[in-house]
Amino acid sequence: MITPTQCKAARALAEMKQVDLAEAAGISNQTIVDFERGARQPHRNNLAALQSALEVAGVVFIEADESGGVGVRLKD
Repeated sequence: MITPTQCKAARALAEMKQVDLAEAAGISNQTIVDFERGARQPHRNNLAALQSALEVAGVVFIEADESGGVGVRLKD
């Protein structure tokens, strides 16, 4: 699942405000605000909805491996 830092970075790459992501993911804006500031961990289904909405917007999530940590990038 995505991390708060990945969520913020992905939104920046996709040029989405928190409210835009909330609408696209079908969850409350407060859920995103709290997640990105580390105040709470959303339910698994809400994290999946966030990731899916960002992927539809063109973001690719990069898992940690031996060469580095997690990250995000835009599709070509």
